[in-house]
Amino acid sequence: MFRQALNVGKTQFTRGYASAVSNKAPLTLFGIDGKYATALFQAAASKNALTTVESDLAKIEEQISKNAKLNEVFSSPLLSKPAKEKLIDSLGKKSEITTNFFKTLLENNRMSETKSIIAAYKSLMEAHRGIVSVVVTSANPLGNKELKQVKDNLTKGGLIKNFKEVNVVNKVNPNIMGGMIVEFGDYTIDMSVSSRLAKIEKLLTDSISI
Repeated sequence: MFRQALNVGKTQFTRGYASAVSNKAPLTLFGIDGKYATALFQAAASKNALTTVESDLAKIEEQISKNAKLNEVFSSPLLSKPAKEKLIDSLGKKSEITTNFFKTLLENNRMSETKSIIAAYKSLMEAHRGIVSVVVTSANPLGNKELKQVKDNLTKGGLIKNFKEVNVVNKVNPNIMGGMIVEFGDYTIDMSVSSRLAKIEKLLTDSISI
């Protein structure tokens, strides 16, 4: 089941949310983590076990966050597959779908992607519920008025549509120097000062080298 789903190539972010009876993923994500998370979502949806798998992953994520070395062990080429299988079993009771999924990760040497896959599955579940999360990174904290303006621009401008709820979260990173970076799904809109300066520097460098 997982292998068949994983044969799907890279695709683009699709705006919308799936009905409760649909097995189709509500978002089409890029990358290895998105592909595996999508395969897991579809397998769980076909068994009406989306929330069961979500709960399994939440428990695994909690254990990884408590033990920083756990993710390193998953990634280690020195640890044998039988040893990793025992490690997976030690993560506690899981549904059959989740257990089989982790066996697939192990067979494909993708255990190192565990944290990213869990994050991608979260995004799929949010979209399934009609929710999209938008991360706005700025050099200084933004007020509610500014965050609402970002939300309105995204929804009224048509970049985000057909969602029941849009959650906007502000992250502060002084390194961007000014402006903002807006991220949702697999979209990144970089309007930061640091990005503009990097582009200017590249133009100047290219001009000098000619």
